[in-house]
This record gives sequence, C-alpha cells and structure tokens, in this order.
Amino acid sequence: MGKKSLVIWMALWTVSAGSAALSGQDTLSVSAKIDSIYRLQKRMYRESKNEPLAGKRIGVEFNFIRPLIAEESLTLSGGVSLFSVSRRMEVAFPLYYSNPKDAMDLREWTADCHLRYFLGNTRNGFYLSAFTRFARLNGTLSETNETLFGDEGTGGKDSESKLGIGFGLGVRKFSYHGLYWGASFSVGRYIIGESGKFYGKFLSYDDDERIIVDVEFLKFGWAF
Repeated sequence: MGKKSLVIWMALWTVSAGSAALSGQDTLSVSAKIDSIYRLQKRMYRESKNEPLAGKRIGVEFNFIRPLIAEESLTLSGGVSLFSVSRRMEVAFPLYYSNPKDAMDLREWTADCHLRYFLGNTRNGFYLSAFTRFARLNGTLSETNETLFGDEGTGGKDSESKLGIGFGLGVRKFSYHGLYWGASFSVGRYIIGESGKFYGKFLSYDDDERIIVDVEFLKFGWAF
C-alpha cells in the first residue's frame, strides 16, 4: 500500500468513526424523545380517564355520622352540588340543622354557598374553596355577666340572622358508579349579625360566635 493510499484510508476511517458516533448520539436522542412522549401520553390518558363525573350534573350528599354520635341534640348535615360548572370547579350548597334536647340550648340552621377549585386537572382530589354562609339562630338570651364556666340564661327567647364569609380546603373522591365521599375544613367570620347573645357552653364553636369553624368528615353522596 502506498503512502498516498494509506492517508486516504485513514481519512475515510476517521470520517466513518465520526459518523458512527453521531449516529449513536442521534439514536439515543430519538430514544429519549420517544420515552418522553410516551410518558406524556400515559399521563394525558390517566387524566382523561380520571373523570367519573362525565355526564353527571348534580349530586346530593348527607353525613350519616353526625346523627349517630350526637347524643344531646339532633344534628343533620347534607347538601346539593352542581358539577356542570367546569372540569376543575364545583358549586356546592351545604345545609346544616341542629335541634338540641335542652330547650335552653341554641337551635340553628345554616345554608352555605361554596365555590370549590380542584388542584388537579379533574374534580377528583383536593380542592380550595371560598364560601358565604347564612345562619338562623333561635335560643335563650344569656346574661351579660359570663362566668368562667359559661353563662346563665335569662329565660327570654330571641332569634338572630347572620351572614358570614370564609375559605376552606377539602378532598372529594368520586366513583364511576355515582357514589362519592368527602371531608373538609372551613374557617370564616360573620360580618353581619350579632354574636354572643345566646345562652351556651363556654368556648363553644357554634354559630353564635363571631368566628366560623367547621370540620366535616365522611359526608357521602350520589351523583346524577
């Protein structure tokens, strides 16, 4: 082999090796892109399938735990929800009623309007909410000299209407058959209406207070 032929052969070998290296890098790059697209498709498929409320517009719910554990009063908690607002939003109207056995204790009912925004791409999981509340209270007026252990009822009866606002967080889990359950925690404040006027227990969290504190566990419902 002549010197000229050797130089040509080495040049061709160098070009061939470089092309092979570039081809290997291109193969790895294409493989990585395919894997990325595949993972994206799987995530999009899961999100598109995670829509058990498809075709359902309304839900009716009730808390079965409250009537079972409440011994001193009859308490009912339920509500109605609208699911046709948006893929990531829900409008709910929780209702609450309490009728104590003791005639001097506070009797109340509340009606809320909650706007819930789900943190995922579907209405199935955790959400943040803002709400307004209307409360109607009936009870025994309390004396002005409250003691450390509570206050004393004067015997006079009165009623009060109140309006409050607040925010909260919660979770909802929906099944494809229509059954769902949820839990929530809400905090707010009454901005209209008088507070602390009725006879009641010290450090109670009923709606006679200015501050709204609500905890709801295992409220079950059915979507239509």
